[in-house]
Amino acid sequence: MNILTNAKHVSPQARRFMVFLALVVTLTSTNVQAAQASAVLPTAPSWVTEQTVQDDATSNRSLVIPASKQAVTQIVTEAAKAKPAKKKWNTTNAPDLTTPVEYSNAPAIRTINVPVSAYNSEVGQTDSSPFTTADGSQVRDGIVAANFLKHGTKFRIPDHFGDKVFEVHDRMNARYTYKIDLWMLNKSDARKWGVKNVKVEILN
Repeated sequence: MNILTNAKHVSPQARRFMVFLALVVTLTSTNVQAAQASAVLPTAPSWVTEQTVQDDATSNRSLVIPASKQAVTQIVTEAAKAKPAKKKWNTTNAPDLTTPVEYSNAPAIRTINVPVSAYNSEVGQTDSSPFTTADGSQVRDGIVAANFLKHGTKFRIPDHFGDKVFEVHDRMNARYTYKIDLWMLNKSDARKWGVKNVKVEILN
């Protein structure tokens, strides 16, 4: 400032040079201050990085718009509240009603007394695939569940079903270590049967 104040004592050429020099110093100082300010700007929050791209109708470029944090939160909340779609069973998931029941009067290899109950093809009584047994076969008349007999074991219950042959293809809840569960098509028949302690003739 003293240079400019005393400029009247110097030549016109020197005054013009001093004015030019002052402008250069001012512009340089402004650029340095702007660079320092940009270096200390706070970083954007993480949710700003999620962006929605909209086409700019006035050009071939894309206009990038930061997503609203509130909108992102709303989308996540609605997704969490959405109920899963109800499972639809394939029409092939049904009991086998065509395989005939087996009968045999062959002598038994051993006889046991065991409690026998009955069940139906319901998710509440079985699992999410009520028409498929533990070994992958299809439920039908004569199929039973038991944990203490191996799959494929055949037996009779002569006092109630005569020579009708039952075959183990399913399993019960692990807590039933010594029990047999007969598959029945109708729930009313299963309830009527209840639980009985019966004589069972093992055939194989």
